[in-house]
Amino acid sequence: MAASPKRLFAISFEEIGDKPKFAWQNGHGTHIAAVGSSNIVTIRNRQGDEVAQIPLKGTCLQLNWDKDGDTLAAITEKSNLVYLWSANSQKATIIDTPAKDHTTVIAWSKASPILAIGTSRGNIILYDQSTAKKLPLIGQHSGRITTMAWSKDNLLAIGAQDNRISVMSSTGTVLQRCDTNDTPRNLKFSEMKREKRGTYEESTVSAIIGKKHLGLWTVGDPNNSAASTAASQLFTLNFQDKYGDINDYQWFGDGYIMIGFSGGYFIVISTYHKEIGEELHKTRDHKGYLSSLAVSTALHKAATCGNGGIKIHELSDQYVIDSIIAIEEGHDNLSDI
Repeated sequence: MAASPKRLFAISFEEIGDKPKFAWQNGHGTHIAAVGSSNIVTIRNRQGDEVAQIPLKGTCLQLNWDKDGDTLAAITEKSNLVYLWSANSQKATIIDTPAKDHTTVIAWSKASPILAIGTSRGNIILYDQSTAKKLPLIGQHSGRITTMAWSKDNLLAIGAQDNRISVMSSTGTVLQRCDTNDTPRNLKFSEMKREKRGTYEESTVSAIIGKKHLGLWTVGDPNNSAASTAASQLFTLNFQDKYGDINDYQWFGDGYIMIGFSGGYFIVISTYHKEIGEELHKTRDHKGYLSSLAVSTALHKAATCGNGGIKIHELSDQYVIDSIIAIEEGHDNLSDI
């Protein structure tokens, strides 16, 4: 087992309050944004020095950096405001959505300067950072937007409390819809392992459905009018009851998925059609619970966090624990990594 990673700095509850959220800057990776019950977002560099503060008018729901790490977006509970902070100018601005429609989810495009904003009434606003123009898309879903994700092909997947997932273009054209049997969350775009690649670089939409299931759905060719807006089939994966609820999952490698459960387990499955759903690996990493997963393809490592600390595994052999980061008792209620 390798030595534990070196701690660079810590941000205490006394500084930001409890129930913290954080987001590392994309691209540069030189800044981290953190916020807690103090309702003040602090931006720090890699040495832990504070470089900016953003006061919020309420409890933060989400922090999200754009694809280049130039702009941080934040939203709060029961509010129609979106807070934007520029890493270049180090200035904050605020944009608004319709007054009676609260923001619930935000997601930056992976391919353009567009911020998607989901609302409590099932509406979507596409905000173009380069032009400061907003494109409202009313009535996309009949329930609260719960999750959104962009693909490398600039497609936006949206999940809502109406038990439906939709995929649209960056201009707001709905391409496909898919019905689910429970509320979708934690949407992601990736690519299933297959013998022949599809139209898109990332043609697979995945989501946690309810608490126990993982759904996989292939996005078809938008030029095929028959597949364009018709509801298509979701493939649902089920798991052993002893694992508990699905808390997190990550794609890696050639169509593999690592899934973390509330019972402390994580498993690895393949999405190749001859192996789909088959458990290739299973480990109970934490005796109490597992709350979050992270995968670094650059380092070829995966990390899990739960009660007691963080465990880092080799991606090539998940049975190998590279290092363990122990958290002192009383501060080991870890929720995200």
